[in-house]
Amino acid sequence: MTARVKPFQRATVEAVIAALRGGNRTRRFLVADEVGLGKTIVARETIAELAADARKFTVYYVTSGLKVADQNKSELLRFLDEKDAKAALSSVDRVGLMPFEPPSRTLRLYAFTPKTSFSGSQRLYGGKALERAFIGCLLDERYPGLRQDLPRGFLEHGATTSWPWAVSEARERMENVSRRFIDAYASALRAEFGFPVGDGILAAVKKSKAGNVLGHLRKALARAALTSMPPDVVVFDEFQCYRDLFDAKVDNPLARALLDGADGGTPPPLLLLSATPYRFYAERWETEAGVQPHQEFFDIVEFLAGASVRTAAQKKFRRFGDLLHAIGRLAPHERTGPMAEAREIKRQLQTMLTPFMSRTERPVAMNVGDLQQPSSMEPHDLDVYRHFAANVRDKFKGSAIAYWLSVPLPAQSLGDRYQISKGVKFPTSRSVPRLGVTNCFKAPKDGWGSAKLRALNVLAPPASLALPWVAPSLAWWTPSGPWAKAETSPKMLIFSRFRATPQSVAALTSLEVERRFGGKAHLAYSEAWKKRHLNPKPNQGPTLALFYPSPFLILCADPLRAKVNSTIKQVRATVRLQIIKELPKAIAPKAPNARANCRRKPAWAVLAAIERAHAKIRPNDYEPVRKAWKKVSSDDATLQLLLGQRDDAEPIAWISSGELDALVDLALGAPGNVVGRALLRHLPTVFQSGSEHYLGLVKFCWSSFRFYLDRPVFWSVLPGENATEKFQRACTDGCLEAALDEHFWLRKSKVAPSELIDDLAVALAANVGTFAFKDVGEKDRLRIRCHAAVPFGATESETQRQDRRADDPPAARAEEIRAAFNTPFWPHILVTTSVGQEGLDFHSWCDRLGHWDLCSSPVDLEQREGRIQRFGGLTVRRPLAQALGKAALDEARELGSSPWDVIAREADRSYGDDTGMSPWWTMPNAEIKRHLFALPQSRDVRRFARLRNQRLLYRLAMGQPDQEDLVNLLASHDSESAKQLRSLTLDLSAFSHDNRSSVRAKPADGSKTRR
Repeated sequence: MTARVKPFQRATVEAVIAALRGGNRTRRFLVADEVGLGKTIVARETIAELAADARKFTVYYVTSGLKVADQNKSELLRFLDEKDAKAALSSVDRVGLMPFEPPSRTLRLYAFTPKTSFSGSQRLYGGKALERAFIGCLLDERYPGLRQDLPRGFLEHGATTSWPWAVSEARERMENVSRRFIDAYASALRAEFGFPVGDGILAAVKKSKAGNVLGHLRKALARAALTSMPPDVVVFDEFQCYRDLFDAKVDNPLARALLDGADGGTPPPLLLLSATPYRFYAERWETEAGVQPHQEFFDIVEFLAGASVRTAAQKKFRRFGDLLHAIGRLAPHERTGPMAEAREIKRQLQTMLTPFMSRTERPVAMNVGDLQQPSSMEPHDLDVYRHFAANVRDKFKGSAIAYWLSVPLPAQSLGDRYQISKGVKFPTSRSVPRLGVTNCFKAPKDGWGSAKLRALNVLAPPASLALPWVAPSLAWWTPSGPWAKAETSPKMLIFSRFRATPQSVAALTSLEVERRFGGKAHLAYSEAWKKRHLNPKPNQGPTLALFYPSPFLILCADPLRAKVNSTIKQVRATVRLQIIKELPKAIAPKAPNARANCRRKPAWAVLAAIERAHAKIRPNDYEPVRKAWKKVSSDDATLQLLLGQRDDAEPIAWISSGELDALVDLALGAPGNVVGRALLRHLPTVFQSGSEHYLGLVKFCWSSFRFYLDRPVFWSVLPGENATEKFQRACTDGCLEAALDEHFWLRKSKVAPSELIDDLAVALAANVGTFAFKDVGEKDRLRIRCHAAVPFGATESETQRQDRRADDPPAARAEEIRAAFNTPFWPHILVTTSVGQEGLDFHSWCDRLGHWDLCSSPVDLEQREGRIQRFGGLTVRRPLAQALGKAALDEARELGSSPWDVIAREADRSYGDDTGMSPWWTMPNAEIKRHLFALPQSRDVRRFARLRNQRLLYRLAMGQPDQEDLVNLLASHDSESAKQLRSLTLDLSAFSHDNRSSVRAKPADGSKTRR
């Protein structure tokens, strides 16, 4: 997918550049674009333009954690070619280590976190061994003999085996250190320890802990680095996570030096990025508890523009708020005067704020579609509630209903991690379902006593969840088999209230998938997952053939060459002709006679003979193949044996019709060939001699994809008698190649084509783990696997910490689970709490959002929906595929490229708008599917309608106290009045401001002006 700059992003970049080059006095700018609108792209283009005319240019990229930094720092340098980007990206992760790098002649980007590089005076510790080794070298340089007076092991600070390496590395890198930095370090030490420095350090060592003294030495190191290597621009990403860094009242000299300029130097330009730089809305209970979002907003204004602008803005917002309250109480015919004044103040505020901040928002969807009917309640659901409520302590009985409404099997799910069930022994009851060791695969006759769980089983049937991948948005032929029965994508993102809910829902949903597909009543639950069918064994050439990316079949067979709307039968005929055309001349495409045509050599042996003959003609295509399999099989004796058998396959002079049919099956259905061909469309150098691309492909197919597919559930749900039949048929039935092509195209906006296969391998390798239910009346806990459905956030690790066995693999981190969900493969359902509500994307293959428990704030509702309403998400790809897919397939057939490359080009032409928001964020029929898990007589349906209405108006409360009261007042009017009120919402988008300026500057004769 393209990451080209859209018009609204270009306008923001121009506003940032103008501000950072002196357009405003402070040279500070905030990009507060709504989640998913590409703030990183704005930062990237800003860096590119600022650095374009500079001989040397230094960027500090500061973010809340190294994971976010790793994700985004490469994207910030995407404007450079791969070689230059690699050279520009520093591996240093601490400010104090910058001077020890070889000097950069051009652009240099450093990624830091506040805690490790700009911690306050209250957080002093010893740091890395390498930092302390550098400090030792600097002390030797400036204060010879001082180290001998320090306590033994002082600089080592507990380091053992790593210390000799750190010392050696520090001494070697000292040649990169400038005299300016050494002098700056001496000055910083005087500020920390007084004069003379040596005496001050020794005195501090005597009266303070070693870690504290080392912290001061490290702080001086960082201060000297800031002085000698000041940044040309600082980018603060998601800065709301470390807001204290910007608070002048906090004792943090390093932060002050960074923001205000070290040692009296010129403050650097600052670019702040955050979709939520301040609280946009606070409910009444939050305000009463001391939350003041309007003051957070004014604090940001003061930091960006100064105290005088803050004072002026507060005055304007105060009058604006008075007018909004008055308008809310007036009849429509009485609002004319106040509306006119409010519009003028709105214009003045926009003029005041846009020089130092911009916020672009996607259009709010007015139509939310039809919600499903409330889930039906059954008598045994109430039995579960009575059993739970009757046994919790009296002071928690009032909360029992909230837990019962959200958490399936609350008596077994909550356990001692919750106060309501801590220490409670729930007795067994015949009327209450119980999950135990003996009944895992025998669900109770009446289910698990959860109306919401029953509703989920209808929305996401186990038969759909059991599929190994979802169907593509643009199918190259009609899906069949199990995929034909899946009417919608099974992927769904679900939000709940309690942390136990995601675990319980995910485990019971996964258990139901296993029970329907693979689970047997006589089979112990712990044994059901152990059966494997794809482990290599001697004389199992067909298994190797499934996952062997064949250069011959990948390069010669292209199913897209078949005519558009071809059936799979017609596609097979096309591929058959392609194979015949590319057969080596030494191998005839048909048997010499009818009797010979009955020959049926194994497909893997026929292919091996063809490739051996083909290698003589095109040796460059096969050299990477030989080397790659040699590496992959280096420690696998069985694989070596299978490869040896393949190499020893007898040569052939002709091929029978049945053998040719088997080759067509391999070409279209073997996972290795399907993956290889999909990758080839986006990485044409897969088979290039000297590259490692084919090795990565082999590792993925043999060591990753094979393991992923070798699961009992898939073996049960896929039709066929053996592995070859099952998986070759599945690849064609489920249009795997089209799904992979779509996924690779989508991921190209985030990773380089050469990284696509490793990126997918990491996602498929996520080990989601288990959730432990407490066996009612017993101390034992039953661990249920999570796979088709998984919990996310803090929820998925909590049980792992308590219940992991020593021999269990480590549970996947949240980022790994998110990456797996953003593929067409398992997991298909992801259940989370508010942890997954902000700053994360789940949009790649998901267009369904479930509100298991309804949130209370319109901002939370918007944040939830923003997880799957993002750039190029499934919500927009599906209507684009429907509108442009047929023509794209036709053109891709001629070009030999991905049809999604064609769709991307035509989508901008056909559906693009002035802002660039359409079609990649919004377009006709691009709506998410919302599901509210409400119960009969529940207030949630009415509350959901109220939240939708509040969502359209809450932005009017920006800069105002008592925000919930104001929004409720404004939301009490009819739709026409609400539309009038929405027109008063501040528009701080740089694109809108740019257009307003252009309109004001337009000559009276109507001719256009140049921008």
